[in-house]
Amino acid sequence: MRVPTLFSALVMALVMLGSVSISHSAEPLTLAAAVDRTLRNNPDLAVLPTRKLEQSARIELAGLRPQLTLDAQLENAFGSGNYRDLDDAETSLSLSQVIELGDQRRKRLAAARGTMDSLELAQTVAQLDAVAETTRRYIELASEEQQRTLATEWLAAVQRKTSEVERRVKAARDPEVELVRARIDLSRAELGVRVAADRARIAQRKLAAMWGAMEPDFERIDADLFDLPNIETLQQRTEKIANSADFLLFATEIRQREAEVALAKAQARASITVSAGIRRLEATGDQALVAGFSMPLASARYGKPRIAEAQARREGLERERDAALIKARASLFEVAARLRHAVEEAQTLRDDLIPRMDTAVKATEYAWQRGRYGYIELTEAQREQLALRLALITAATNAHLYRIEIERLTGDSP
Repeated sequence: MRVPTLFSALVMALVMLGSVSISHSAEPLTLAAAVDRTLRNNPDLAVLPTRKLEQSARIELAGLRPQLTLDAQLENAFGSGNYRDLDDAETSLSLSQVIELGDQRRKRLAAARGTMDSLELAQTVAQLDAVAETTRRYIELASEEQQRTLATEWLAAVQRKTSEVERRVKAARDPEVELVRARIDLSRAELGVRVAADRARIAQRKLAAMWGAMEPDFERIDADLFDLPNIETLQQRTEKIANSADFLLFATEIRQREAEVALAKAQARASITVSAGIRRLEATGDQALVAGFSMPLASARYGKPRIAEAQARREGLERERDAALIKARASLFEVAARLRHAVEEAQTLRDDLIPRMDTAVKATEYAWQRGRYGYIELTEAQREQLALRLALITAATNAHLYRIEIERLTGDSP
């Protein structure tokens, strides 16, 4: 099976979220299924919905109008002379209300909703990061499994060679030292199989950890490591960067900063507090209406620093976005070059060098069996064959990992 692209894996996984249950069968684990499990159960992704709930509460709070204030006052009481008791006391009861000027409530809501938009995009970015990391670990596991297969095949070849050397030594066709060398190679090959198996198990655990599993809940994966990725033109990739989720997040945060600037300007305008109530005069038993208003003085002076701070934050974010875009394009150029080199290397190894080396090893083994070559010549040829096959695994693995980096830089999103 071809390893799906990061975008297609995420799309398939999002569809599966509504229809697929996690299975613990012996069926091979596909990349889409691994991504599905990650999106369902990744501990880091579980934090974001909570942050969105917090922001929903802030939006609700931002939309509330200023509270009414109840004010009760008692004057001219418990003093001296005629004011020793409550006979000449004056009691006032009033309600006051802050009247916000400059459309502060609407701008406060806009700023709070801008934060929610940022959280929505941050969730998409976090999902893409989780998908990218799951895909990396999936490919690394595919690489480790290929190396384990290669180690097993190498062990089988060494076992066959050792048996043949034993036969030749018994027949006095080869010296005893050849058997010593063969048994040393056999021990090293057996150790290599154990090491490769351990590395594959570690890679399994690392992949399963993406969805919070303590133990791998799958036996094998379904991936063709040698189905190499396509190489797109650099121009096509570069055009995608500015529209990626990461840079859309920058744009959303810049809009949020603009809303904060507007709010700071609105808050620089003085809000008026008006009040009205009733006053009772105990000495005469009369009642009277009381009213008033208040407003802060020099509010524009105190609002100016807040406006400057909000504007600086917006400008800083714009410069940060521009710098990040330059770095992303430079990184894209570098990774694209590495992808091209890795694909070319893997294709050369797979289609040219390894087939020729296989032919050479068969010829060397044929000559060795007939006494025209010694053990050292055969072993050297087999080791060169092994090195080329390991190089193919490495080049193919790197090609897929570079492809993931490119997809993450260009910001494929659901």
